[in-house]
Order: sequence, then C-alpha cells, then structure tokens
Amino acid sequence: MRLAWPLIGRSKETRLILAALHDPNSAGIVVSGAAGVGKSRIARETLSVAASQGWVVRWVTGTSAARSLPLGALTPLVPSTSVDALEVLRSVIAALTAVPDGRPLVLGVDDAPLLDDLSTLVLHQIIQQRLAKVLLIVRSGEPVPPATQELCKAGDFDRLYVQPLSATETASLVSQTLGGPVDPAAAERLWTLTRGNPLYLRNIVEQEVADQRLRYRQGTWTWTGDPVVPPGLVELVEARIGALPVAVSDVIDVLAVGEPLPLHALTRITDAAAVEEADRRGLISFESADGSVEVRLAHPLYGEVRRARAPQTTLRRLRGLVAGELADSDHADDIQLVVRRATLGLDSDRPPDVGLLLAAARGAAWMLDLPLADRLAESAIRAGGGPEANMIRGFVLSWLGDGHQADLVLQAVDPDELTDVDRARLTFLRAVNRLFSLADPDGAKAMIDRLPHSAGGDPSINAFLCVYWASMGKPALALRYSRGLDPGTLPDALHARLTSWAVTVACGDAGAAGEAAAAAEAGYPIPVRAFIVISDAHVNALVLAGQISTAHDVATLMRHRAMASKGAPFAQIAVAVSGQAALGAGQLDKACSLLASAVGQVTAWNTATGFGYRYRILLATALAMRGMTDEAAAVRAELAANWHPSWRYLDYARAIADGWFAGCRGAVNDAVSAVRSAAEIAGANGQFAAEVMCLQTATQFGDASAGTRLHELADIVEGPRAGIAAHFADALQSADAGELELVAGEFEEIGDFLGAVDAAAHATVCFRRRNLRGSALRCSVRAETLAKRCGGACTPALRQAVEQLPLTDREREIVMMLGGALSNRDIAARLTLSVRTVESHIYNAMAKTGAQSREDLAALMSQPS
Repeated sequence: MRLAWPLIGRSKETRLILAALHDPNSAGIVVSGAAGVGKSRIARETLSVAASQGWVVRWVTGTSAARSLPLGALTPLVPSTSVDALEVLRSVIAALTAVPDGRPLVLGVDDAPLLDDLSTLVLHQIIQQRLAKVLLIVRSGEPVPPATQELCKAGDFDRLYVQPLSATETASLVSQTLGGPVDPAAAERLWTLTRGNPLYLRNIVEQEVADQRLRYRQGTWTWTGDPVVPPGLVELVEARIGALPVAVSDVIDVLAVGEPLPLHALTRITDAAAVEEADRRGLISFESADGSVEVRLAHPLYGEVRRARAPQTTLRRLRGLVAGELADSDHADDIQLVVRRATLGLDSDRPPDVGLLLAAARGAAWMLDLPLADRLAESAIRAGGGPEANMIRGFVLSWLGDGHQADLVLQAVDPDELTDVDRARLTFLRAVNRLFSLADPDGAKAMIDRLPHSAGGDPSINAFLCVYWASMGKPALALRYSRGLDPGTLPDALHARLTSWAVTVACGDAGAAGEAAAAAEAGYPIPVRAFIVISDAHVNALVLAGQISTAHDVATLMRHRAMASKGAPFAQIAVAVSGQAALGAGQLDKACSLLASAVGQVTAWNTATGFGYRYRILLATALAMRGMTDEAAAVRAELAANWHPSWRYLDYARAIADGWFAGCRGAVNDAVSAVRSAAEIAGANGQFAAEVMCLQTATQFGDASAGTRLHELADIVEGPRAGIAAHFADALQSADAGELELVAGEFEEIGDFLGAVDAAAHATVCFRRRNLRGSALRCSVRAETLAKRCGGACTPALRQAVEQLPLTDREREIVMMLGGALSNRDIAARLTLSVRTVESHIYNAMAKTGAQSREDLAALMSQPS
C-alpha cells in the first residue's frame, strides 16, 4: 500500500541548503547522513524551491552500474562524435553548465561516492571554476573514495548532516500521512522501532496499514499486534549490514536475542575481536549503565531482521547462552534481570527453572507486561509451580480481561493445600475477578458472604469489601472496611494496590480531597506500578474538589511515569487520566483527542474490566459539551452496550454525560432532570463531592434552585468548587448579572473554564434583560472567548447568550485600533480618513453597543484569551 508522505520537520535543513546557494563565498553544500534518513528527498524538495526562485536545477546520480563506465553518470551529455578525451570533457562541462539568460545554476549530485573518476573530474572542474553551485549527497557510515574526498575539498562547501526525525516529528509525519491523530503509544512504538528513519518508517507503516494492524478507530490511528518487517525493508537492512564474517554475525545475533548486554559478557559469549569489528562497521552502539558499559545494536531493525532470518535452533542456543551469562552476573536477582533471564529461557534449549519462572511472572506483572507475565506463569504451571503459579496467572488473566479463564485457573487450586492466609488470598483473587472481569458484583459479594463469620476480620476479606463498596458508590461503607488496613497487614501488593485505589475513590466521592490525596500518595510506591490505576481515582477526586491545576500536574506526572515504565497497555490509562484532567479544566478538544485514543486502545486490549466503560463516559461528556451530537450519540450507544455493573460509583458521571447530551440537543429540562436526580442519589449514597458536581452542572443548565443545598455541601466538601457553585446558584437565583460575572472569574481562577463560560453566558442574559447592552456584549464576548479557549465549547447557556457585536466592518476595524491606544488622528492617518469620519464611526459604535467611553468600547474587542 503506497501512501503520500509529506516532507515535515526539515525546515532547518531547507534553510541551510538555500543559504549555501545564496552565499557568494560558498561552493555549495555537502549533505550527508545515514541511509534512508531522507537526504535525497530533502535535497530534491529544496532544489524545487530554488527552481521556483529562478535557479536552473540539474541532477546527476551515481550508481554502481555506471561506475565502471567513463563518464557513466553523465552519459546523456557525452557527444557521440568526438574522440578527443579533453574535448569530450570540455563539451560535457559546457553542456552541464549551459544556462539561458545568465540564470544561476545548481547541480545536485546524488550518491556522489558512486561516480566514476571522469564524472568526478568534470564536477571538480565545475567547482574550481565556480561555473555552478554544487550540492553533493554522501551516505555516512560508508567508505568515501579518495576522488570524492578531493571533490569535497575542491571548494569552500557548507556542511549539513541530516539527523533522523525526533519522536515528535515522527508522530507528526505519520499523523499527516494517515490523515488523522495517531495514538501516542503507537507513535512511540513506531519511533522506537525505526528511530526516526523516514525510509524505515514508510515501509513499516505501509505494511502495518495494509495488514490492518495499524487502523483507524474512534477517531484515532491505533496499532495492535507485533510488526512484520516487509521483505523490501529486510533487504534494505541486510544491504546496510552487509556480508559479515561468521564471528561478527555471532555478535549481531547474540545482541538480537539478548540486548542490551554488558560489554564483558558479550566478549565472553562471542569474541572480543569480532565485537571490535562490529563496532568499526557501525553495527553496534555503547552506553554507560551503572558503572559498566552496555552494548546494543545500532538500530532496532537490525535485531528484527536477524531474528527473522536466523535458524530457530541457532536462536534457541544463543538465548540459552545469554541467559546463563546473565545468571552469573552480580545483579542476577534484580527483578528486571530476572524477567529477562526467564524470558530468554522460555525459548531456549535450557530446562525450565520453576523458581525463576515464578519470580519472573511476578516481576512481569509488576512491570505491567501482562502478556509476558501470562506466558511465564503458564510455563511455571506446566513446570510444577503449584498453587502459587495458578494464583499469579489468575491475577494476570483477570487484568487482561479474560475473567472466565482466570476463574478456571483459580478454581484449579486446592484450598486444602493452602495456609489460612493463602486461602483468604485465593478468595480475594476470585472475588475481585468476579467483580471486575466477570462484571458480576452480586456474585462476588455472595462469594464473600458464604464465608464463615470469623472470616470477616481477615485482612484479605476486609480489603475486598473496601474495594466492593467503593466501586458500588458507597464511600462510608468502603472506609469502614479500610480501617486497620495497611500494606503491612495485607498478604501481597495486589491487595494493597486495590485498597489504596478504593480508599482514594471513597474519600474523593465523599468530599475528603485531602484524605484522597494522602491515600493515593501512600499507594503510589506499592510495587505493582499501582500509580497508573490509583492516579485515575486521585485525579477524579481533585477535579471534584475543584483543584484543577493540581489534577493536571498529577495527570502529567503519571503519564510521564507510565510512558517511561513501558507498561502498555496500562500506559493508555495514563493517557485517559490526562484526558480526564483536560475535561475537568474544560480543555475539550484535548480531552476528546486523549480520551478517544485511550478508549480505542483500552477496549482493544481489554473489554471486560470496565476501563473502556469508564472512559467512554468522559468521552461522551466532552463530545456533548462541544455540541458534537452525532459523535456523542455513537459513544453513548457503545456505553449502553458495554454497561459495567461494577463501576456504580460512576453513575453520577454517566448522568452528567446524559445531561450534557440532552442539553446540546436543546432538551434543557431533560438535562436538568437527569443531573438533579443523580445529585439526589449521590447525596443519599454519601457521595457529596459528586453531588456538588451534579448540582453545579444543573446550575450551568439554568436551574437556580440548588443554592441552599450547595451551601450545606460547602461545609462538608473540601476544595473551592462547592463554594463557587453555591455562589453561582445564588447569583442565578437573584438574576444578579454582576455577581454572575464575578462567578465567571472565580471559575477561571480555579481552572474550570467551562464553568466560567456558562457563568459569563448567564451574566450576558441578565444584563440584556436589564437593557444594559454594553455589559451584555462584554460578557458575551468573554463567554465566546472562553469557549474558544475550551476548544470549541457549545453549551445551552452559551447558545442563548451569544450575540455578535452589531458593528460594520469599518467600525469594527476602528474599535480594534482603539485597543492599541491610538488617538483619533493616528487612526485617521492609518486608514486615510478624516478625523471627523473616525469620530463619527466611534460615536456610532458607542451608540450601538451601549459603551460609555472609548475605553469601554475597546474592551469589547479585547477580552482575555
């Protein structure tokens, strides 16, 4: 499949080439870089620009086939009748440099080292005689013939080394080529695999699109499965690697299965001289790590190609050698090294090590590489790992969303073989799996209720009940069962992680934002990389409290940590958490992009545990707030089809999404009814912060009756939101436009820009009813400006308030100039008008808008952005 690839991220290179052409002291420019980095594309595109500026552009291309022929690269210019060699050279030079009307000439020379000697001599003469500017393209990392070196020294050339694209540039290029946003995880994988080499990138992307592993879903291009290196790219990479001696091939193959490796380990497995030769050929790279030197392949695709080409028996033998070498290292028990050793052993000729497999399965789960953890745990079961192997695999399968298989694996454990602690742990795992992955909260609770009464005090059972009641939206009950629980009393990190999540959810819903933050901070260090899931509850608690900037900071930090952890697909939850924070701030365009990406990836990875349901609620809300009714309707249909009964604590959030959807379709009474009903239920459940959010939303829709309850909640719920929402409801109840304008400022101050939009919009309507047109226009412009800042908000209140300034084009132009503190005379001079005409336009504009002064008039056109 061929795609149209634009040239992006190369403006600096283009400027340098054009600058060399226009510099009278420069002979031209030498453009160098690795194979496939885009040297020729950049040069040709830039010389096309030069041609549009009047330059005559001619191209010469060196090839291996023409190199053996005298003047082979210049064959079309060689006269067929002349036999005198000197005359031939002169005629070729004349033909190559002849230009009409004295226009400037530039010669582009692609693959200059492949020119034959006579062609090189022709160019040498052209450079020395300054008959043309010359652009030479040279591939770095390969031998350059002496004749080419002399050519580069023949004139005062500028130099340009073309670097691969950065990660950001790579993502932008793929996005523009595919015509839509690319999931951040997919963009990172593409950059990691290709290292920004455009040629490699093009081959990989076109293959993955053709095979539908890279495809467009939910408004975003997402990538699932393992990449397949196209045959054409395999040939390119093999040509770059070249024919290798057997010893050097061993170095490359060992690194292909086991990189990175300490230098001393690599030289023991292979041969020190072969390692040096691989380095000389540019096939490997070195980096410092913990006081030692580690060796990697120079490019990730070298490993992909070697693994695809080498015999499986060779790869199995080499994996065994590397695993044995790592086992003898000083850091053999480091968890990441344990995982590497066991992973290598899975596909090697070494016998299974049960203890190593169990430790590695736990480690892979800790690193959130769940598919690998499943492989390791399954191998441990086959190797006789006992109940522990089953419990690890059951946990992993549950989080992978395969709840039925997880339950079968856990049922296979004989409780009579377990200690009391492990029996409770097994029950916890089965109940959590039933709660989330099997979406059966009643069954999960019944499993616990069937236990003997004495089990009620067991830490594992209390931990489950804390998680259960938090997910059911009953924060007081969740917190009751959390008392006395701490990581030291729980049997493993999974218990601690889920309990920390549950306490964060319960405290956030109840309005105890400080306690929610403390629970989250206590949970982040738990060694299951718990921060990714806990951060969802943490950010939600902060948004409910109105601590928007803190929520943004937490989301940003967690996303960076998640990306660094390489814990995909959980990295997508971190993307969604960033979208959640953006939605809380009213950054709707950003929220839609992030949440759509996360929904596509999370649901592709796991449709059972409920993360897709959770983030569809947020996505539907963001789309409705932008007035995108068709898109919101599609997401709501998916919500209905994927309702998850174990995420009941989010019932209020779904009601808010329904309210915004009704509101954006004009059914404002239905919208108010939906969120007011949800507020009553949330209040009855003790979800007081959620109740505040529902009542604020109702007020934004125009319901002015929530003031009394919001004042009560302001004494219960921490954070600024409840107090501001109460002020909002009071001002709307009394139709106090001035107070509503103040409320807009309060929402802006905490970072809730959508709340500010609606407060300003309601102020507009109140001013208009009092016939204060100037104030109404001021607030209307403010609301519109804030709506644009929100990425295109389109709320019921905004639609009611929007009113364009009733000015002619000339009046608008003059009013804009007033904002620049120009006098009437200055404006008249700029517009070639009389001062009297300018004054007349200003007078008319003031009459139309109700402005009382020049300053008031200017302020209408200069609302903050």
